[in-house]
Amino acid sequence: MIGTCRLDALRRLCALALLPLGFAACASSGDPGPLPPGVIRSSLPPVPSVTGPLSLYVEYPDSLQRISARDSNFVFGTVGTGDATLIIDGEFVEVEPNGAFLAWLPVPAAASGDTASYRLVARRGAETDSIAHPILLPAQTGSPWEAGALLDADRLGVRAERWAWPDEPMSVEIRANPGAEVEIVAGRTTIPLAPASGDVRVLTMSAEELYRTACVPEDCNWSDTADSLRLEVRARMGEQRQNEPLILPLRILDPIAPPVARLTDEPDEINGNDGMVVARPAAFGPYRWRFPDGTRAIVDLRVGDRIRLRLAPDLHAWVTLEDVELLPASTPIPRSAVGDLRFEPRGDRVMLDIRLAAALPLEVTQPDLRTLEIVLFGATAVTNRISLGPSPRVIESVEWSQLPGSRMRMRVRFEGPVWGWRARYDERTGGRATLRLELRNAPEIDPARPLAGRRIAIDPGHPGAGATGPTGYYEGDANLAIGRILERILTERGAMPILIRNDREQMGLYERTNAAEEAGAELFVSIHNNALPDGVRPFGREGTSTYYFHPHAAGLASAIQDGMLATMRLRDLGVFWGDLAVCRMSWMPAVLTEGAFMMMPKHEAALRDPGFQELYARGVADGIEAFLARTATGAGGE
Repeated sequence: MIGTCRLDALRRLCALALLPLGFAACASSGDPGPLPPGVIRSSLPPVPSVTGPLSLYVEYPDSLQRISARDSNFVFGTVGTGDATLIIDGEFVEVEPNGAFLAWLPVPAAASGDTASYRLVARRGAETDSIAHPILLPAQTGSPWEAGALLDADRLGVRAERWAWPDEPMSVEIRANPGAEVEIVAGRTTIPLAPASGDVRVLTMSAEELYRTACVPEDCNWSDTADSLRLEVRARMGEQRQNEPLILPLRILDPIAPPVARLTDEPDEINGNDGMVVARPAAFGPYRWRFPDGTRAIVDLRVGDRIRLRLAPDLHAWVTLEDVELLPASTPIPRSAVGDLRFEPRGDRVMLDIRLAAALPLEVTQPDLRTLEIVLFGATAVTNRISLGPSPRVIESVEWSQLPGSRMRMRVRFEGPVWGWRARYDERTGGRATLRLELRNAPEIDPARPLAGRRIAIDPGHPGAGATGPTGYYEGDANLAIGRILERILTERGAMPILIRNDREQMGLYERTNAAEEAGAELFVSIHNNALPDGVRPFGREGTSTYYFHPHAAGLASAIQDGMLATMRLRDLGVFWGDLAVCRMSWMPAVLTEGAFMMMPKHEAALRDPGFQELYARGVADGIEAFLARTATGAGGE
């Protein structure tokens, strides 16, 4: 694969008749491709010229950093001066006028174990600087086990703890030499295993069958704790024999009285807390639900540190073990009737208190810009009356329906656009709880001056974490510089901005969103700049993008994306729905911008430039103003 090429070296190389294809390959390697329709050129300022000592430095990957790319990867850093020539592993790499470089190169071969090195040579006239930059190659997976062994003993031993219903199918995979005869001894039963594929053998049976087969009656109890089932795996091939222990901690759940868990948002010293427990549709899938702290739910499966909750007969949610507090065995299954409801307007929101026999799992979705759909799992509606509140009303209509699986659904239609919502439980003695729902209506916006009086949270992303550019410019510093300019611009246009971070102190993700809520913010914009993961070719993928999570923030994301494109004129990477922590805040429209790419030398240089920082901030401000203007005139659509 061809890396980027310095043009003066390129001309010398490509003039050779022996390299007729080199020019086309090298000349196109750094070409960003066509710009979006309507954009003639970017607003990137020229990279400033730097003349200094010849000094090679690799910013990424770090020395002895383990990379995840196996074929090709990017390398970036600086040679300290813009008038040098750089070669990495025999390939010419373009050096920017400020000395920065970004290369896309084959991953070097291992020199010793999993250690490899990039060889960098920089020259300026008779001056030379060279380094061997060591990295760690990707960890090997599926490596052969000990030579001569019949069984992969490292994958036996003690397995992750399982909780399962009696009829839950369970599979145990065993890696063995393809030519070996393999059997499992469980209690007094011997079970031969036929090859499933390659070197994998699989034992499959129901949880109850496995439990009863492996347990000698006097050693196991059908109890509230997991029993360690002790099995033995035996393999033989000719005269060779190998026996290995296999321990399976297993608990059989009682279908009549399943365990009940209380979900708790455990203290997080790094990110803070938002009073919600996030849950996934699969054990390691993306986040899908946000359950208020204190929610109670049926536990119906455990695999290691992952707990599966039953929301309805055909619907499950996964949480981590640390989010779960198991309640006493006598705790009833969370169920409740829902009686009459009353919506009470209170300033910029409408309050709805629902008294329940237990803190039921809750889901809030937004079918359109004026409607919230609220589903209570384990609820039965006995609702005869719903008060929409006095005039002027915020709520246009409410309807409810009873769904299969003990689910109550309410559809709340607003007079104007939904601005946000949040939920929490007030728990009472005896397990009873009051669900407190706050439904936020849009602020009063002056169409002539949409930003006037609007409280807008500006969150300069990072630290912690964050990307750095080839010359070491830190993303958190770039974000803060842009955030301060955005604060000034919004103030000049009549807004009341709230700068969430104004120094280099680390700040947790939920600390940021909590600060916005506590300050009474009406919009939340998190400022960032992008980077790419290992193994992704960077050239042609740089540009501008914006992220949102909740539907009521999509319009804000699109408006800000358009604003940034109009001022910075970079490639339009688009607007994305993204499962990002700060965007999951539901109390106000919240978005995250990725204006430019820290890892691209030209972008990094531009992000250091106050004029380009002004363009970034102005694009965001223009987008916010356009979104509010559309909201004020009712042009936001459904």
